[in-house]
Amino acid sequence: MKKSNNKANLGITIFLFLLAMTLVVISVWQAMSGRKPSEFPDFEAYKSFNKKIILVKDNASYVTIDYKKIGEVKKRLLVKGKFRRAYLFINASVDNGKPLTVYDSIYILLNYRGGHILRNQSLSVPASDTTQLLYDMRKIPYLTGLPYSETKQPLHADWLNEINSKKEIPFYTFLSSWRIGGMIKEITIAFECEENSKCDISLKK
Repeated sequence: MKKSNNKANLGITIFLFLLAMTLVVISVWQAMSGRKPSEFPDFEAYKSFNKKIILVKDNASYVTIDYKKIGEVKKRLLVKGKFRRAYLFINASVDNGKPLTVYDSIYILLNYRGGHILRNQSLSVPASDTTQLLYDMRKIPYLTGLPYSETKQPLHADWLNEINSKKEIPFYTFLSSWRIGGMIKEITIAFECEENSKCDISLKK
């Protein structure tokens, strides 16, 4: 009788162990299958691109009271090949490291097309102490005049088409802020080539 009880207890123990393991496996499977999609799919795609060119890095920029642009950047881009996808990433700040206010804007021209880039149409990016913006280069939203206002109806420029149709492109930018302490921390283009195309962007020296 005692042996029978021992066998029964052993059977119950094994059953409970297997049940616990099954519940653990089910919980893990449910957690994995119920995982939320990324909040920042385009930002993650931008970060994953192997091909990037930094156009501006840690450049102090602002506008004086007599409308003189300090720290404006003028460059020429040399382009080759065909591009499938491209993102524009911007990181800028005012007042020595703070996000842009409603009175500030980043002004960019690519092949003389563009203006004050509209921030409220940026793709989703993680929170930051500065102003970080990300755009699909097929549709860059911009305003041509001041005052900067996100209630205005923007124009749109297809900068992917620009880099797909030109071999040399002028680039121009400055930070439209009336206060010293403005900084264009970064402007980067990340891109992906069309299949069988060795595309690239470089700066003309």
